[in-house]
Amino acid sequence: MTQRLYWLDPYLQTFDAQIVAQTVVGGRPAVVLDRTAFYPTSGGQPHDTGTLNGVPVVDVSEQDGRLLHILAAEVGAGPVYGEIDWDRRFDHMQQHTGQHVLSAAFEQAQGANTVSFHLGEETCTIDLDRADIDAAAAQRAETLANRVVFENRAISATEYSAEQARSLPLRKAPPAHERLRIVAVDHFDLCACGGTHVRSAGELGLIHIRRWERRKGETRVEFLCGIRAQRDYALRDRLLQQAAQGLSVGIDE
Repeated sequence: MTQRLYWLDPYLQTFDAQIVAQTVVGGRPAVVLDRTAFYPTSGGQPHDTGTLNGVPVVDVSEQDGRLLHILAAEVGAGPVYGEIDWDRRFDHMQQHTGQHVLSAAFEQAQGANTVSFHLGEETCTIDLDRADIDAAAAQRAETLANRVVFENRAISATEYSAEQARSLPLRKAPPAHERLRIVAVDHFDLCACGGTHVRSAGELGLIHIRRWERRKGETRVEFLCGIRAQRDYALRDRLLQQAAQGLSVGIDE
């Protein structure tokens, strides 16, 4: 079984490992390692990319309990040096942790539960089990979520047995596993999750709700965190500046 270094330290960017198996996936070479910092696509979070001995890792997936590193070319046998694409990893950590905080905020502010989560290349979404989310409700949840960010609440991940987890006030029912990894946002949220997360809410920078829409009795909320949120606000600010100049009015007008 591969040792999952990304659980021990999600900030780990380089590592050494041994190849323990080689195969082919979709016409591409793939390897299994004895230890890895590469996160596989799981739980709504996309896989990491990077390199093994300089060869690009184009996909990482878990199949039958094996973590498969799908490569752009053959890497050969023996030891390998792995390097994570850190910008991609940290972006995913910001978005996924922000989802925990925003989902908890919607539950606490509106009694709305998250039924699904998607982390995309450009935006993220959560689906809520209520269709009556309006501008005021979204604003309350966003304000509460960012209060957690500004207070820089601690974030931790701890492994529990299934029996121990049953005694915890989890936000949603955990999967049926013997061991569960519980992610805690200090005095705000507890949720079983196998993803990678930042260690303090301040690293999220900002949680920004872009829009929401009703979908078959639910509400889909599109949001951005951290660097993505900053870029979106910068774009909107430039457009607003251009519009104000074109109309010869102040921004407030």
